[in-house]
Amino acid sequence: MKIKTLLVALLGSLFLASCFEDDSSLNYKLMNPIVIDLGDEPTTYKVFAFDTLEIKPITYKEGVPDADLSFKWTLEGNTIIPKVIDSTMTLKYMVDVSAQNNAYKLLYEVRDNTTDIIQEQVFDVTVMSPFGSGLIVCDTKDEMTSDVSLIMAYNFTDSYHKEQDTVMRNLFSSVNGRKINGVATAVRSTTYQVNRSLTIGTDHTLDRVDPFNYSYIDGNGDMFVIDPGQYNVTTIGYDPQIGAELLAITGKIYPRSMQQDNKVYSYYLQTSDMSDYYMGIFYRPAWENGIGFDEKNGRLLEFDSDDQLKVFNSAKLPADAPFDQNKLQGFTCLAMFSGDDSQMHIILKEKDPKTGKAKTNGKIYSYITLRTYDPETDNGKPLKIIDLNSFPEIQDARFFEGTETQNVIYYATSTKIYSINLAIANPLVTLEYTAPEGEEITSMMAWKEYQGKVDYTNPNPNADADDKVIEVSNNNRMIVLSTYNPSSREGFVRTVAIATLGTGTLEKNRELHGEFGGFGRITATNIQKAF
Repeated sequence: MKIKTLLVALLGSLFLASCFEDDSSLNYKLMNPIVIDLGDEPTTYKVFAFDTLEIKPITYKEGVPDADLSFKWTLEGNTIIPKVIDSTMTLKYMVDVSAQNNAYKLLYEVRDNTTDIIQEQVFDVTVMSPFGSGLIVCDTKDEMTSDVSLIMAYNFTDSYHKEQDTVMRNLFSSVNGRKINGVATAVRSTTYQVNRSLTIGTDHTLDRVDPFNYSYIDGNGDMFVIDPGQYNVTTIGYDPQIGAELLAITGKIYPRSMQQDNKVYSYYLQTSDMSDYYMGIFYRPAWENGIGFDEKNGRLLEFDSDDQLKVFNSAKLPADAPFDQNKLQGFTCLAMFSGDDSQMHIILKEKDPKTGKAKTNGKIYSYITLRTYDPETDNGKPLKIIDLNSFPEIQDARFFEGTETQNVIYYATSTKIYSINLAIANPLVTLEYTAPEGEEITSMMAWKEYQGKVDYTNPNPNADADDKVIEVSNNNRMIVLSTYNPSSREGFVRTVAIATLGTGTLEKNRELHGEFGGFGRITATNIQKAF
């Protein structure tokens, strides 16, 4: 009986205990979060090297004094070892890492020292070179050495206003403590992924610097797998499709694949039939296979994926072909450029058989071929021959150019620029430009990049005052020329808009021409694209 009584008492106790509400699991307190308030601050930044990057978040945790919060800004990515660049709530950092194509990662960590809880915010920071897109200018002041300058301006640089125009002079000598030994004949800035270089050639030297900071990389024989021993540079080209730079030295073409950050040039290209050649001038468009002129054999050669120089097959030509690419003996090449309607112009002049140079008063022609990257069509296919010999001062022409949006050839003498309108049955020649008094033209190029703008006069005489001048993208709408005054020994870069597409008419109002002075005699120019 006592046992039963005890069991009943025990069960009753258990029942009462099971009905008791346990509030112990509800005895907690919500913690306030760490707040990183960016407000209008972005999470992606672009900043020039050596400039100051400032980020000012409002950071706090309710109930915790700022003194109990610690901060850490860590920069990492690309090729650097992660490093702490600041330990305060807001960042003020003088950018001391190199400019790169890819963004760095900036990690902002806020720690609550009372709990060791951390809140993070990540930023993307692209570091740009102060030497951005623009026009590279090589000049000489003593006819023995050269220097390199960069113009970043409305005419050459995206998003620039005229009041921002900047000329950064003598960058090569300023950074490297010496000038280039020789008078520049060609220059090119190329960037492929993280591999970048600015190559300057003369008639006997070759130098290469980093276009991000103009620090010296190497030169002459150090740039080759097998040292050619001579460095008479006539043309520097680039194939952006596969990232290959092409160098014409003493008649041979040396390729450099820029993939895997390669810096050296391979042995010179061979022809598809292993015959010898001498190529001083070639043209490598951005999208189509390149063409070059073989002075030794009087023929055109095609760049076959930059692996070899392809010899054209004369047997494949139709009976009515205007010319044979392999039968151009007796000519020397004066210029080569891309034209409209997928055409390539090769300007040839009769040469003196004794000297191999252009013959005095020799006949001048434009041999026009098809330019294409499509393997199903014939790159280099002969299209027509244009006789240039009836045009004024053609024998005095120093430079030839064209654009890809109109059937026009420009040629320049020492003081004048003419246009030849080929779009009409009887080509029309027009004097378009005369150099300022006392100056001579030392180079001419057509601008063929969407990079910068140019102004021309509104052809509508009744336009409102605010519309008298039209600004357009300068791609295929601008001629860049350099001039030199021998008396003052000053060189200029000048820009002139193509005011009327189709006829080739250049802007006549000199107030709308770009002008950048203070150089020596300019001997080579080229486009520098944004990195």
